[in-house]
Amino acid sequence: MSSEVKPKETQVIAELYDIEYVEVLDSPELMEEILRQLASEIGEKETHVHVHEFEPYGVSGFLMMKEGYVAIHTWPEHSYATVNVVGFSKESWAWNVYKVLVKILKPSQQNAVEIKSGLDTV
Repeated sequence: MSSEVKPKETQVIAELYDIEYVEVLDSPELMEEILRQLASEIGEKETHVHVHEFEPYGVSGFLMMKEGYVAIHTWPEHSYATVNVVGFSKESWAWNVYKVLVKILKPSQQNAVEIKSGLDTV
């Protein structure tokens, strides 16, 4: 009997520079709105959304869904954000979610890497 080894999670870890939608980077209300918009655009229902506002500025947002989650931390003074998208099912899920998020935030530059974690035998 042969078995295939697959990752349990696919993670996209990214940096977004010179974000055009700069208002969201310092607004907990707008961050929550874009996270809910993201879930809607990818056809998922959010199971939990949490946003934390930092002083003197910046927000962190977290969106939990059935298939994975998105975490964002912002530095509005630099029009910059870091993003972590983790998918629990299809390997393409994290990249698909990341692409929609980039479409919403509109950075002029981005760096992203993929990490596979956990092993599952099928």
